[in-house]
Amino acid sequence: MYTYDSFETAGAFTLLRPIFITFLIIALILFFIVTFLRTKQKFINGSTIMSISIISIIISAQVLFYDAIIVDEIGLGGDKVSTYMFLAIVAFGLLNPIIYFIKRRD
Repeated sequence: MYTYDSFETAGAFTLLRPIFITFLIIALILFFIVTFLRTKQKFINGSTIMSISIISIIISAQVLFYDAIIVDEIGLGGDKVSTYMFLAIVAFGLLNPIIYFIKRRD
């Protein structure tokens, strides 16, 4: 039906899934830096953590919103995996600053 086969997988629109994967990887890398790296004071600070977290949540929310519009217009089903990845991005986006400021206070 489409000129490019990977727009849909099993009736779900999956073209924007790589964007969610990218932001999830960024959130996970930031989580591991905040949690496990001891020399984080040299190259990362609170404003960097907050900025990356807020930007990733906002852009992921916009991509999810536009994904829903595209799915509605072309008559496909929604992608549950993208929604779960968005929720994971939000969770890590909220958790990263909290962990950073708790560890910094100690």
